[in-house]
Amino acid sequence: MNKVPSYKNKIVFYLLSALSAVGYYWLCYQTKRESFFEVFGLYSFLFAAYFLLNRFFLISNFKYLLLAGFAFRFLLLFSVPNLSDDVFRFIWDGRLAANGINPFSHLPSTIMQMPAITGITEELYLQLNSPNHFTIYPPVLQGIFWITAKLFPVNVFASIVVFKCIILLFEVGTSLVILQLLRKLALPKYLSLLYILNPLVITELTANVHFDGVMIFFVLLAFLFLLKNNWQTSSIFLALGIATKLIPVLFLALLANKMNWRKGLQYSAFTGVVTLILFAVVFDAATIQHMLTSIDLFIRKFEFNASVYYLVRHIGTIVTGYNIIALAGPVLILLSSLIILLLSFKGKRISEISIFNKALFIISVWFLFSTTVHPWYICLPVAISVFTKYRYTLIWSFVATLSYYAYQTIPFKENLWLIALGYLITVAFAVWELWYKNYKLSNSPKKNELQPLN
Repeated sequence: MNKVPSYKNKIVFYLLSALSAVGYYWLCYQTKRESFFEVFGLYSFLFAAYFLLNRFFLISNFKYLLLAGFAFRFLLLFSVPNLSDDVFRFIWDGRLAANGINPFSHLPSTIMQMPAITGITEELYLQLNSPNHFTIYPPVLQGIFWITAKLFPVNVFASIVVFKCIILLFEVGTSLVILQLLRKLALPKYLSLLYILNPLVITELTANVHFDGVMIFFVLLAFLFLLKNNWQTSSIFLALGIATKLIPVLFLALLANKMNWRKGLQYSAFTGVVTLILFAVVFDAATIQHMLTSIDLFIRKFEFNASVYYLVRHIGTIVTGYNIIALAGPVLILLSSLIILLLSFKGKRISEISIFNKALFIISVWFLFSTTVHPWYICLPVAISVFTKYRYTLIWSFVATLSYYAYQTIPFKENLWLIALGYLITVAFAVWELWYKNYKLSNSPKKNELQPLN
């Protein structure tokens, strides 16, 4: 790994760290989502600093960079989310639950016609981005929303800070789990900084309050305990991940296939039972139907920052004359599910390293075939890639910020050329990595060495 000359080392390191802090402050406290060029310019600077720190300082300044990653997060604890308005639905759901109303039972528009409810105001209602859809947030998140509403029934800012503190605590936990996994895999601990210092992870999870950080913690714990041959604990954490955000169900077949068929069946069954128990806490037949309705609408109606789907939609529009999302969404999910199952069950013996390679390809396939890919979704692939030799997720996490172009106008309007450019760069880099690292380096004596950035 190249190094900056020693006499410049400290100056460059501290300058990059200080300028990064300024960049995070500016992006999350002073910038509006509709100011795309300012948003993308700041992200570009933060990612440039991130790549430089990774390239030149990752090993020699590991402890300082670890502290810097959490200092940046702490700096953002008191900002109001400016790149996403999802947080207001979190507050809404929590206040309903705190008042004894199941958040899955009524549409927000219906709630507004009811008698006054503590904390449920017209001001909060007007900030919801999907007031005519039932909530889709699973029980673990609903529990967090409920606790926060109990602590602060009417104070929006205080609720936001509580959410951020919870996410920050889980991020600390995730960092510890990553370090344990790296130790278990005999990989260098500095690779953890690929996730901890990633600007998208820092801004989208802590600053913009996305609970993917909670889900990532549970998913990585599921992998850790499985590698420790404790499948029961692993299945509990995978179930918790599914009950946080449904995405971790994609890894069930892969993790089950890590064991023999008998234990694999037990793992799957135990995960299913724990998941059902977690969902049963807040769900009945009606609320399950409402959540499934929202998920169905998400698949058949919502579209944002997609890749394969936009190509299919374009061809479908030419052929039929209308948007075919109602058909294309479910078909692409079915196709990606089949590919994921093939990836999960390919090979009888899955090594500790290859299980992360497969997990990375599984989540990548899922998002490439999805109709909606918000930038914060890429935080999970970034976390998994830490344990692999592939770094295309770091490129992906940067180009995903191009999607913020859509928010310059109301109604939102995407620039499909920018989206195409982002995915072309990501896919091209991924293809190059697959060729270079799997073939060109196949006979290299250092073929198993993982580098931060190549």
